[in-house]
Amino acid sequence: MSGSSVFTGRCLILSAACLWSLAGVFIKFLDLPPLTIVFYRSFFAALVFTPFLRPGGWRVHSPVLASAVSYTAAISAFVAANKLTTAANAIVLQYTAPIFVFIVSRLAFGEQISKLNGFALAAGMAGVGVISLDSAGEPEMAGVALALASGALFAAYMLNLRRLQDTSPVYLTWINNAACALLLLYLVKSQLALTSAEAWTLALMGAVQLGLPYFLFSKGLQTVPLQEASLIALIEPVLNPVWVALVMGEVPSLATITGGALILLGLGARYVWPLLRRRGDSSR
Repeated sequence: MSGSSVFTGRCLILSAACLWSLAGVFIKFLDLPPLTIVFYRSFFAALVFTPFLRPGGWRVHSPVLASAVSYTAAISAFVAANKLTTAANAIVLQYTAPIFVFIVSRLAFGEQISKLNGFALAAGMAGVGVISLDSAGEPEMAGVALALASGALFAAYMLNLRRLQDTSPVYLTWINNAACALLLLYLVKSQLALTSAEAWTLALMGAVQLGLPYFLFSKGLQTVPLQEASLIALIEPVLNPVWVALVMGEVPSLATITGGALILLGLGARYVWPLLRRRGDSSR
């Protein structure tokens, strides 16, 4: 695998994380039940990707079904968590996912965990721990629990993508969102009324904040190892509270700021240290 293709894959995953990080802003603008938001977001995402489907690639098998179910459960838990706790807490706690990814990929698939990956994971999870302990025993603890569940479910979704590397990212993005909308339709059938402003917000959210980044993430995983991809995606919990603070005025707590700093420290060490070491070797 060429270095340029790996670099491109990293950029795709980074772009996906940046787009995902807009979720908190969108969700805070919508005064709708959580599952209604999830339903419409996925409905519009599937609608946007429908014209790009190619005939003959519509295969439904167990990995695709597992992808649709884990995807629906993860984003439903995440949106519900955003309604019960701060956007900062919800997004950071969702990113316990790399813990599960690293453990399962090591135990089930025998993948080694490099020292740099291990340090980045430890620093990132220390940041997550700071956020979690700050909310312990608070009324928002239900939101915290849902966010943690979302992290486990998101890890299941990412791990399952290993079995879908030969599946078209366009088809995978479409079927995940179409299945999500269908699975939730019965639950939200009495809560489908929208204003025109809500409809436009959800359409934009489905296309730009949900559909496109999941497509980019699936595409990036074709050249980037899963452990590394889960680390790159940690930039999302750093950016999410920044956007919410700028747009909504919801200032992150000291614990959230500290947690974000630890995540950045881990990512910085993971990607900057090898560059510095390579530069030192070349100057000798």
